[in-house]
Amino acid sequence: MIYQKHIPKFPLDNYIDSIIYIEGNNKGTGLPKTAMSLIFNLEDSFKLFTDKEFTKYIDYKKHWVAGLQTKPTNVESYGTSKMLVVQFKTLGAFIFLNDPLHYYTDNYISLDNIFNKEANETWEQLQEAQSWNEKFLFVENFLYRKLLTNKLPNKKLISTIEILLDNRTNLSINEICKQFNISRKHLNNLSKEYAGVSPKMLSSLNRLQTTLKTISSSKSDKLTNVAYELEYFDQAHFNNDFKRFTNIKPTEYVKLVEQNPTMKIVPHFIPFR
Repeated sequence: MIYQKHIPKFPLDNYIDSIIYIEGNNKGTGLPKTAMSLIFNLEDSFKLFTDKEFTKYIDYKKHWVAGLQTKPTNVESYGTSKMLVVQFKTLGAFIFLNDPLHYYTDNYISLDNIFNKEANETWEQLQEAQSWNEKFLFVENFLYRKLLTNKLPNKKLISTIEILLDNRTNLSINEICKQFNISRKHLNNLSKEYAGVSPKMLSSLNRLQTTLKTISSSKSDKLTNVAYELEYFDQAHFNNDFKRFTNIKPTEYVKLVEQNPTMKIVPHFIPFR
């Protein structure tokens, strides 16, 4: 697998975590994350399976936006996979889409329905690009044009979500609401609009991401310490919470990491063998 990560320049880096070029066999299960992504697919079409039996699927071809996913997603490319993935920050996607993000949650939507001809024009440029850096530049230019015409989310919401996602703080959602003088209902509505899910769900997904990174970078004999490190009430709570979002046990995930070294780089994607 070829994996090239690029950090966009200012001001895009305020809203985008990274732009990644991936080439190889892209078949596996994507686990939930805390932010949306935008994909330009440069090779064969993609299957997005909509059932656990791998019998029903939707074809995605040139480009699409992946809403925030709250459950595992099974995907498979028809052949060789070459794609550019724009990984937004938690509140970053709204600036470019300017739609309530809960419309996208647990969905994959073609960019034709969002950006009209602009997405196709960028896709064609990417096909002609001769290097990774040139590809990254075309994607940055596309995103920068969208950034100039759109509005920013509420500053109070940004501060609230930043605290919610800060693993160093132990404030409850009610305590955060009190600190920023905002009702829980209003925060819930704002979070769904700008992040795609409720604050409670966002906090749970953030905890999952921390769990995946911790497990994928640890030895299997340290797994018993993970629940303690992440301040779970007990081991059973940790196991149930992990399986709720991944459909597998933490011990099964550890074995998969041992079998698939790429998961140490991309812990939220489990390749199929």
